[in-house]
Amino acid sequence: MMAGTSMGWPSPVLAKLASGQLTMSASNEQQSWMIALLELGNLLSPIPFGLLVDVLGRKPCLLMTGPLYIVSWLMVLCSNTISVLYWVRLLQGACMGIITTVAPVYIGEIAGDGIRGALSTFFNGMLNAGILYVYCIGPLVSYDNLTYFSMVVPCLFLATCLWIPESPYYHVLKNDDKKALESLTWLQGDAESAIVVRELMHIKAEVKNELRNKGSMSDLFGSRCSRKAFLIVQIVAAADVLSGMTTVLAYASSTFAHADTKHTLSPDQFTMLLGVLIFCTTFITGYLVDKLGRRPLLLFSCFGCGAFELITGLYYYNRWSNVGSLGAWIPFTAIGSFAVIYSIGLGPLLPTLQGEMFPSNIRGLASAFTSVTLTVISFVGLKMYQVITDRWGIHINYFMYGSGCLLSFLLIYEFLPETKGKTFSEIQNEIMKSIKSPKNRRKPSVSTTGV
Repeated sequence: MMAGTSMGWPSPVLAKLASGQLTMSASNEQQSWMIALLELGNLLSPIPFGLLVDVLGRKPCLLMTGPLYIVSWLMVLCSNTISVLYWVRLLQGACMGIITTVAPVYIGEIAGDGIRGALSTFFNGMLNAGILYVYCIGPLVSYDNLTYFSMVVPCLFLATCLWIPESPYYHVLKNDDKKALESLTWLQGDAESAIVVRELMHIKAEVKNELRNKGSMSDLFGSRCSRKAFLIVQIVAAADVLSGMTTVLAYASSTFAHADTKHTLSPDQFTMLLGVLIFCTTFITGYLVDKLGRRPLLLFSCFGCGAFELITGLYYYNRWSNVGSLGAWIPFTAIGSFAVIYSIGLGPLLPTLQGEMFPSNIRGLASAFTSVTLTVISFVGLKMYQVITDRWGIHINYFMYGSGCLLSFLLIYEFLPETKGKTFSEIQNEIMKSIKSPKNRRKPSVSTTGV
């Protein structure tokens, strides 16, 4: 949710800048840098924390983001220049890099095989909750009050998450069976002690099997299985950002301002509705992900996102070509449908795959590289959105996003196996089978049995 507030924060702020509500001023170029620097900051932390997550632990790495977010919002309050906001966005981006690297690892390790997918979707759900939070509050309060409201989120995070346990996998990695058992007992709730002990034995067996090699760069790229898993996750990560969702969220209010809103809702109201749609969809995904499986949802999401983004591009192409207004409800319906379909597949399932495609000894490192992939493509998208809009028209952005989604559909269809309901070891075995018999790989994936 902290990351979500920083992702959604530019949308109401850009609207306040455009309406002259702020004492500071910023050109379109400066605004694009302010938004894009979040992703540049996001580039700084994944690799270091992909290694530190196995040294310091999952919980301490996550907890340190709370004070850093508080400092960033205090910087916003204490300044009124765009240059300071550059540093704020860099710091918040670094915090986002920690969260997107460590949280999927933590969630994947504390969740049971049957609910791992559903629980991982709540990572994306809380991200969407943070976006909705600033979308709804931003237009109603002043710039300073929006900052105060944003600061409440990391304060609540620290007050509640101090009490969560460390991952039992981490304790087993450190040969601390006592703490691992305590952590599992807390996580299993009312489960019988025999079940908890059996789960601990299962974790120890998995970790022992995975740690025959130490987690290092050679382990990530040294085996065909790890390389194949890495390739699959990078394809899904690229599909996530090529969809343009990060850019759509950051520029939501200004995007709807390009439409004909004279006789409909205001751009801010359309933005609020968009946030509500995205957030509510999370609960549908939490149910579907362990019922239908990862592969069908991702394929549906890529194809649906591509179709609706091309429709959005066609609408804005007509407006930029002075062919007449079709009403603001058309782009809102298209963008809203895109956002809903994204939230069913591409958005929530990447953290799920990050947590379940790799053995524990390289999970943190692999998650770090995935965060870098997300960051680099997102940075280019955020920086170029305004440039493309100013030079060629907003429709070009949506044509590019739609084409990226359709290309991703083809790649995911070709490479992604189903992982629903499988243990880490079973997923690794499935990947090895696909490498040894590539001609037979697709047959179980397209079958409706098991979906």
